[in-house]
Amino acid sequence: GVAGHERHLDSPMVGRAKELSLLEHALERAVGERTSHLFTLMGPAGVGKSRLVHEFLSGAAEGATVLRGRCLSYGEGITLFPLAEVIHRAAAIVDHDPPVVARTKLESALSGAPEAERAAGLISGLFGWAEPGATEDAFWAVRKLLEHLARERPVVLVFDDIHWGEPTFLDLIEHLADWTRDAAVLLLCIARPELLEVRPGWGGGKLNATAILLEPLPADDASLLVDNLLGRADIPEAARARILDAAEGNP
Repeated sequence: GVAGHERHLDSPMVGRAKELSLLEHALERAVGERTSHLFTLMGPAGVGKSRLVHEFLSGAAEGATVLRGRCLSYGEGITLFPLAEVIHRAAAIVDHDPPVVARTKLESALSGAPEAERAAGLISGLFGWAEPGATEDAFWAVRKLLEHLARERPVVLVFDDIHWGEPTFLDLIEHLADWTRDAAVLLLCIARPELLEVRPGWGGGKLNATAILLEPLPADDASLLVDNLLGRADIPEAARARILDAAEGNP
């Protein structure tokens, strides 16, 4: 659960106003139309995807229920790992909870939802807390949980590194985007461009989908970022030029 490296977010974000505006508009649309919206933010490592999402979550999405999961590049049983993180957060389940307690907490999170007991049982079956059911039925149950959570406030579902996502998990995201009804749910997916190698048509044909590629910073913005990071310190212009040349617009 520990981050791979520490992110320093005390320097102002530079050069991403347009992309931030697109994210804010996607959330506004989901709320205004009470529907789901699939927003995919793509870009190479280090280009600033996580920083942009941080600014969005601490700003426009501050009043939403934020649930977050991440895809892993290795390990056993990783297919639904990001969903497990989301379900744990949504139902306040902790890792050492025994199955009966986890299921009870899940039933509590679904309290008042249509077919709550069936939905809780199907979700529990995904994680060994109950007998497993059909995959399509489990997808339905996850969607019902999100729709229930979005009754009073919008839900922002953040999935990191979906280029590592297993096919079943990517199918789940598309199911949620296609079938969520009468609920403000923003599905915010973060990926490297390699995602399109495994899913060339990702988000294609959906009226409720947006995909953007986060480009490297222009030279002026990159130079401003150097100034922000250095504070009052200064460096020779030759050194600045070498830094900007080596970074190639990557923050």
